[in-house]
Amino acid sequence: MRSHLPASKENNIIMIARDLGVVAYDEALRYQEEAHAARVRGEVEDVLFLLEHDPVITCGRSGKDSDLLAPEDMLVEEGIAVRHVNRGGKLTCHYPGQLVGYVIMDLKASGMDAHLLVSSLEEVVIVALGEFGIRGERIPSLRGVWVDGRKVASIGIEVKKGVTMHGFSFNVLEDRRLYRYFIPCGLTDRETTFLQTCLSGQTPDMNAVKKAVLKAFAGIFGVIFSDKKDYLWPSPSPTG
Repeated sequence: MRSHLPASKENNIIMIARDLGVVAYDEALRYQEEAHAARVRGEVEDVLFLLEHDPVITCGRSGKDSDLLAPEDMLVEEGIAVRHVNRGGKLTCHYPGQLVGYVIMDLKASGMDAHLLVSSLEEVVIVALGEFGIRGERIPSLRGVWVDGRKVASIGIEVKKGVTMHGFSFNVLEDRRLYRYFIPCGLTDRETTFLQTCLSGQTPDMNAVKKAVLKAFAGIFGVIFSDKKDYLWPSPSPTG
C-alpha cells in the first residue's frame, strides 16, 4: 500500500480501467501485450483490465505437467483451452463467473516492487470480500486469498522491463467443473471455494463485485480510475 506517499498525493494517481466482459484468453493476452508495450513507451498510464474468460486452464512458470490430470487434446475437445504462460505460479483456471484482473503497472513509477504488488492485490480481494460480509485472509507461505482455509483468489504476475502483466483471479460464481482436470496451484491438501459458496449459495451480482474490487483497488493503491479514450482496448484483431 502507498503509505509512503504524502497525504496530498493520495488518490491523485491516474489509472485507466477497462471492463472487457467475457473474453477468450488469447485475445485478452493480446490486449495485455499492447497495453504493456504502450506503458513501457510511456504512452499511457497504468491499466487495470477487469474481465471474465471463456474456459481455460493456464500453467505458470513453476507449473508441472503432472498437475494436469487430463490430456490436452481431450480438454480441447470439451471446449477447454490450455495455455502455458510466463506468469508466476502453477496451474489455475478461468471461466465465466470468475472475475479476472490484469494489472499493467510501472513498478518504479508506482513506488512498488513485485512482492508489494502481490500482497496489495491480495489485500484488494480481502477488502472486496469484506463488502459482502466475508472474512478473507492470507495463509503464511502460500499466495492468494483464503476463506476458512479454502482458496477464493489466486495471484500471479509477470514483470518485463519494469512493467507488470497478469494479476488476480477471484472466484465469484460457483463452478467446479474445470477443477477436476488439474491440481490447483499444485496443492493437493487445499480446497477451492467461491464467493457464492461463502454466501450460502446466494448469487452475487458480478457488477457489484466489480464495484467492490474497483473501490478497494483505488483505496489500496491510491489511484483515481479514468476511462481515457485516446488509447482504447479492445482494439481490432489482426484478422479484422
